[in-house]
Amino acid sequence: MPRHPRDDFPDQWHHLMNRGLAKRTLFESEDDLRYFLSRLAREVRARRLELHAFCVLTTHFHLLVRSPEGELSAAMQHMQNEYARWFNRTRRRDGPLYRGRFVSKPVESLAYRELLVRYIDANPVSAGLVTSAELYPHGSARWYAANRGPIWLERSWVERTVCRHAGIERYDPRRYAELFGPRDSKRSAELVERRLLRPGLEPDPLDELLHAAAGETRAWMQRKAALADGTTIGLPVCDEESVCAVVEEARARVGSWKVRGERKLVDAWPVATIGLLRELCGSTLADVGARTARTASNAWKLEGRHRRWMQEDEPYATRIGELAREAMVRCHPGVGVVR
Repeated sequence: MPRHPRDDFPDQWHHLMNRGLAKRTLFESEDDLRYFLSRLAREVRARRLELHAFCVLTTHFHLLVRSPEGELSAAMQHMQNEYARWFNRTRRRDGPLYRGRFVSKPVESLAYRELLVRYIDANPVSAGLVTSAELYPHGSARWYAANRGPIWLERSWVERTVCRHAGIERYDPRRYAELFGPRDSKRSAELVERRLLRPGLEPDPLDELLHAAAGETRAWMQRKAALADGTTIGLPVCDEESVCAVVEEARARVGSWKVRGERKLVDAWPVATIGLLRELCGSTLADVGARTARTASNAWKLEGRHRRWMQEDEPYATRIGELAREAMVRCHPGVGVVR
């Protein structure tokens, strides 16, 4: 199978990660971790990477970087090769160390960039290594909780973002956790990890949706429904839990909701749930079936009904647009959503 091309050009932001081969430990000692970070710092000094957030655990690492000159692949190849040689030499072993080539996902959305910092910081907490991200010694949260950090960590964007959200002019480390501290970490992790699994390159609509008015959200949903062909639909912009919670709350508030089917009135709530899961979450038919206690074939049938109704039934499309906005607000609280 051919490899997907890397999307890398000057000033492009990326989420990078890699794991050890066969789930083995990638960093066995403090010396390993320090050496890896020193190689990362060397690539920063060479201006091939600009590092904004990181977390290095025993089995894997996550980096949020900007590629100043569009030399991401060369930088990562050089850094990983140097570390692998160090690891093998100090253990008197040979052979591959990584699961494969590093994963890189372009980061086009400002809202998603913020979510990624929270996700990266939450990794050692989720792994049970520390109780709060700033206590972990091999992650950037530790340094953002202080006034100063290593010169190879570019703090400007994170500090400006904290100041903007907090309404302050000068960075205060005590305000970092207010924005990037734990906030629905399980749901954030689901969204990030679904995106990591997405192959290929596609535009990110997240910022557009977060700033869209109600009618614009509906129109976006209608366009997605018209383009759908039974496969997953674009990048996930919301998590499944948020979608299902919003639908259940609306169902309790509104009560019965019937829409004309081929022969009779049909309960619209299951159709709406499946349509929203597919279009907002990029859920597979198997995922949708598991979430809604339906077979994949039944989910596919209801998805087809959703697509038809989005094009033919204006009241249905209007309510779907409202539900989509509510789910986005729940998934991305306080991130500039037009209300």
